[in-house]
Amino acid sequence: MSSHYPTLLRRYAGSALPVLVLVQALVAMVALVVIVFVGLKIGPMLEEKAQLENDILTYKQEVTQLQTDIASNREQVTALKRELQDTHEKLDDTRKRLAETFQMSRFEHPVDPVDLKMIFSRFPKQARALELMLEMQQRDVGWHLGGQTPEVGFDSPSFAAFVLQELESLVLGSNPQDTLLTRSRQLFSQLEPLDQPSVGNLVFYPAGYALFYFLDHDNKPFVIGMTPAGIVALEPDFAKPVGYRKSGLGE
Repeated sequence: MSSHYPTLLRRYAGSALPVLVLVQALVAMVALVVIVFVGLKIGPMLEEKAQLENDILTYKQEVTQLQTDIASNREQVTALKRELQDTHEKLDDTRKRLAETFQMSRFEHPVDPVDLKMIFSRFPKQARALELMLEMQQRDVGWHLGGQTPEVGFDSPSFAAFVLQELESLVLGSNPQDTLLTRSRQLFSQLEPLDQPSVGNLVFYPAGYALFYFLDHDNKPFVIGMTPAGIVALEPDFAKPVGYRKSGLGE
């Protein structure tokens, strides 16, 4: 190898090193500028992305709230429809009761203590039923469709079933879970049919009326029970009976 090669190598190496450092510094500066430029561009974009994500989350919450409000409004509308239907039914029932009360008022039959005394002397158990009904009449126990207690009121068959139950004469239904209302709806179908009623038996009329049959002190028949006008005694021919049933009061 020539003796001049190490000298030349040192010469070129010494001159190339500053250039290499300068190039690296230039590259680093360019990279820094690029990073700063990209940072300046990406920073707002990231902030905008975060804002968009927050907006999307807010919109989702608002949509969920709107869905909840819509469901709640639907429930309220459904409840209002039910209330409106109930109101219409009550108005219809009131109109019907007024018409029936006016019709029945022409057939009211007076019942006095002499009647009760006579019935007690001849039909003690049946007389207790009449006494119970007159007592509830004095307490203003009134008409209530589907009612099952004196505090609420009764309709005609539930009142008849209540009287029989109080006197331990209601023998319908073997299921102990049956309500008074359920048993009252079985009176006509399950009680023993009769060709003619006797004192204490039940007389059934159109529209579901179930009234007890009695005789006054002049031996004139009357029926008594719950009607839209309350507990009243009526002439038996106020309407055409649909059937007679044995109540069990005389047994």
